[in-house]
Amino acid sequence: MSGLPVYERFQRLQRYVGWTTAHEENVRSAKLLLQGTFPALVEDFYQKIQTEPAALKVITGGQPQIARLKLTLVAWLENMFSGPYDQTYVEQRWRTGWRHVEIGLEQALVNVAMSRLRDGLLANLERLWKSDSKTLCDVARSISRLIDLDLAIIQDAYETEYVRRQRDDERKRSEAAFRNLVEAAGSMIVILREDQSIAYINPFAESLTSLGNQEVQGTDFAECLIPAEQRDNVRQKIHRAFAGESARDYESGVSRRSGQQRWLLWNIRRIEDFAHGPAVLLVGQDITERVKAEERALQAERLAAIGQTIAGLAHESRNALQRSQAALEVLEFELDHQPEQLELVDRVKRSLGHLHRLYEEVRDYAAPIRLDRQECNLASLWRGIWSQLDVRRGESAIELSDAGCSEATCNVDWFALGQVFRNLFENAIDALGERGTINVSCQPDNRLGRLGYQVSVRDGGEGVPADIRTDIFKPFYTTRPKGTGLGLAITKRIVEAHGGTLSLGSPDIGAEFLIWLPAANGGE
Repeated sequence: MSGLPVYERFQRLQRYVGWTTAHEENVRSAKLLLQGTFPALVEDFYQKIQTEPAALKVITGGQPQIARLKLTLVAWLENMFSGPYDQTYVEQRWRTGWRHVEIGLEQALVNVAMSRLRDGLLANLERLWKSDSKTLCDVARSISRLIDLDLAIIQDAYETEYVRRQRDDERKRSEAAFRNLVEAAGSMIVILREDQSIAYINPFAESLTSLGNQEVQGTDFAECLIPAEQRDNVRQKIHRAFAGESARDYESGVSRRSGQQRWLLWNIRRIEDFAHGPAVLLVGQDITERVKAEERALQAERLAAIGQTIAGLAHESRNALQRSQAALEVLEFELDHQPEQLELVDRVKRSLGHLHRLYEEVRDYAAPIRLDRQECNLASLWRGIWSQLDVRRGESAIELSDAGCSEATCNVDWFALGQVFRNLFENAIDALGERGTINVSCQPDNRLGRLGYQVSVRDGGEGVPADIRTDIFKPFYTTRPKGTGLGLAITKRIVEAHGGTLSLGSPDIGAEFLIWLPAANGGE
């Protein structure tokens, strides 16, 4: 309650009923006659009120409580007949009404009880009055008018508190209905406060992000859930939503606990009076699979164009490369016993070899993958590939250590999947240098209702730097002076063509690549 507005309303009511200082004097003059009757009136008041079941429901303290209430009512009457009728007086009356609402006492019962009290006061006034009847009428009207003003303030408290409670109850019911709705929704739902901190995320959002509601509450939405490069745009959208500008079909990424990203299509709008203030509601549909499908379609178009271009280029260039190679061999013969010139020739030959290999890798990357599947044991496959790398390992002391899933079988293209392990092993050998161990492990890993196996290939090298982990599978991305940047891109395409996934594992020790493949006859 704010005292001043209530007092101002009381003053307006006084003016409305024509309350003057003369009325105040009339009421004060009656106190000398009536003060002695207050205890009997209060006794009658509570005897009668105890016959009402509605009153007995809120008087739960028995006779001790009633005794206290009687003393309070006597003091209330003395205050009414004494004044002053200032802000403190009005606030006391308002609190009386508020207390009645708090304990659940009906306003109608208060009104009739006050009517009985009024009748008793006026009857006693008439009985004890010794002066002229005109003055008696004036004093009686002043007392009645003051009681009406008191009741008006009590009624104001009733209405104010009742409306507030009704509004709170309605808000709670609305929030409960809203929560029931959003908790069952198959969309990511987020509610943000004005400072763009998270007030709530629904269970779908918890599942999608692997973050709990309690973990994210109070954190900055963009900082917590949006990829760094998209945060400024998202913050601007939310800021405009608070200003009343809704957004529909807005796409952004959402970061999961694992660091992976999902794509969502958002509808964003302002909502009023959420937990006593405005908020912004974000409803996001997970469109990750659609985005991936679009990327695959676009990639297929690009690859088809690259394939056509490279096929033509390779065809036109093959003869030139062969002639250059033949000319270099003749030049080597002519430059016998001239080591410096032979070194230059050898450099040219290596460059031509690198160019030829680039043509072949680009052609392999762009060409459609056609698999000749057969059931094979994964451990036998990678061990067979490892045995073919003796020449590549040379004199180095690099060993293979493998364990687990000796029974793991999948329907795969032996040659294509062998290329996957060859690429990963060759990268690991390059990372280790002269000595070290490449660890291969395998374990059952069922995903989305499909039986499968996860194979880990880990080396003990320097690992993949954090700043390039998101780029390592991109075509033509390489950190090697002589690399084409297609080895891991091709490897990933082959694994995905088998219905599997290829990803980076833990960055703790060396580089770890995780291959997931569906088991033979795993089914959906």
